[in-house]
Amino acid sequence: MADSHLNALRSYPDVEPAQYPIAKAIALHLMPGLVQVAVFALLAPVVMNGGLPSGFAFIFVNVFVGIPVMLGFLFYQGKRRNGKVSLAGVVKNLDPMPLRQYFLFFILLFGFAFVVLFATSPINSYLEETVFAWMPAYFHSSQTMASGVAAKNVLLVMLLLQLVTDGFALPIVEEIYYRGHLMPGISYLGFGAPIFSAFFFAINHFWQPYNYLLIFVIVLAQAFVVWRTKNIFIAMLTHCAGNTLGAVLSIAALMSS
Repeated sequence: MADSHLNALRSYPDVEPAQYPIAKAIALHLMPGLVQVAVFALLAPVVMNGGLPSGFAFIFVNVFVGIPVMLGFLFYQGKRRNGKVSLAGVVKNLDPMPLRQYFLFFILLFGFAFVVLFATSPINSYLEETVFAWMPAYFHSSQTMASGVAAKNVLLVMLLLQLVTDGFALPIVEEIYYRGHLMPGISYLGFGAPIFSAFFFAINHFWQPYNYLLIFVIVLAQAFVVWRTKNIFIAMLTHCAGNTLGAVLSIAALMSS
């Protein structure tokens, strides 16, 4: 079943993806984040006043705003291209890759991400505590509440939901949208395409500007691998693994507290 879907997506191998001028490419890179952060800023205080951690607002935004915006745009492009609801010819970088290369690239990218995380951690913390200290509390922690501390079982439900949404669903859709569609749409930039993709993907995370350097460097490595291999699945795998590990560690810390 999965192979048939991939073959359908690859059914227009000779059709170049839509090419986007720089200004439009920037707008399309930033559009999901702008919509998400606007809705989150409105919804988070309401959720917190209702006695829940602000992370529930972020989960809602991911599921009902971010993912539909990205998929909606892709299916709209597919409708224009194919005359029907389809992603054929819209999503690129679907070339197959030997299993051993998946393993090799995963180890390299995942290890690189850990090095970058530890190397930039002091910078990220400094920026969060000084330059971006003015941001509302719910931009700094998903466990923020209007008052008091969330009960352990409430936080556990929130973290489990984040494990599914931020660990799997969102990274897959983001890689399809950014590296599968938008990056091929700026292929005229040559090796500048993955740099452009990683930079504006980082900027798109408006709710955590103190992590821009971390996000940019990690995604830059993944984007270059996708650009060279023409395979977004390795980026999906690494992206999901990184987000999932973060969620699992948060759950473990909660359970041990």
